[in-house]
Amino acid sequence: MSSDGYDPESHKNGGGGRWHLDMHPNVERHSPRSALRFGSFIHPTHATLAAPEKNINMEWTSRDHRKHRHLATDPRTGRTRRSVGTLQKLANMRRIEYWNISWWVSIAFTVGSIVWVINGFIAFLPFVNTHVAKDDTGMGWTAWLGATIFEFGALFGLLEAWNRDDTADFGWNVKKLVHGESSEGAETNTDSTPGSEKPSSAPKQKWIWFSTNGKYFHELGFLAAFVQYWAATIFWISGFTAIPTIQTAIMDKQGLLDGVFWTPQVIGGTGFIIASALMMIETQKKWYLPAPTSLGWHVGFWNLVGGVGFMLCGAFGYALNSSTKIAYQSSCSTFWGGWAFLIGSAIQWYEAVNPIQ
Repeated sequence: MSSDGYDPESHKNGGGGRWHLDMHPNVERHSPRSALRFGSFIHPTHATLAAPEKNINMEWTSRDHRKHRHLATDPRTGRTRRSVGTLQKLANMRRIEYWNISWWVSIAFTVGSIVWVINGFIAFLPFVNTHVAKDDTGMGWTAWLGATIFEFGALFGLLEAWNRDDTADFGWNVKKLVHGESSEGAETNTDSTPGSEKPSSAPKQKWIWFSTNGKYFHELGFLAAFVQYWAATIFWISGFTAIPTIQTAIMDKQGLLDGVFWTPQVIGGTGFIIASALMMIETQKKWYLPAPTSLGWHVGFWNLVGGVGFMLCGAFGYALNSSTKIAYQSSCSTFWGGWAFLIGSAIQWYEAVNPIQ
């Protein structure tokens, strides 16, 4: 039994879906599981990885793996990425981790959410303050810009899922984990001896720009990113048709307006809801049991709230001209939906720059 009370012999490899990652030869896998099983179709989202020789264990999750949160050092400089204390971790958000695709995902959605908050103010303020004039131009261009940035964020999310590494990053840095050593001054071959056939570093993976490999469709994280990408793509149509000149041309054609402006918002918003639900379930050990201690769960939760807001904006839009109350609710939904996305994106930003301890 290890120092944290875990007994490897009492947990057998198996159950919870088929394991899909390579591991260090000295590392054992125990209790792979997923909140959604569907037989063995869905790959595990949780597991315990144990290094018996070092008498330590690590709780592995597919989200942390995809977000490369086991990466303790900057691959460019070798400096530690870990910090102690909430303020120091918040300060890590000043880092520009251009090499980290998860950082790009969080930055894109944060910037896009800020644009949507601005759009929400432009759309909603005239309803609560009669001194504020309606600004169709500002509303249209911010809608297009926000939708476009979200599209890039969703694309980055796909790239993140494709490049989640085929090897569990645990075992090659066991000595550092046990003794708290940083990469500076640490031995380059911590888990092998001269003449040993065991690898001294994790296998490197080539960058993937596009893949049709069906293995990714067995992963909840990729499914969430896939749905999110198509949701953002459909939603972008409403951003494009919000451009002032286009909006003016279709404003009096109710059927066309509903088809190319309001409907993409409803479908896209619904897609965001589905993608966010998958993100939440990925972090949960049971599909019905929330995981409020997980940063990833909160990212999914607030994105789900944002998706509901954007979906309702489009749904209310069908009857926009029938009542000022409907117009009020449509604009209000964009307002609070944008704020929800911003909260979720900020949490995701914090998550991206702070590795697990």
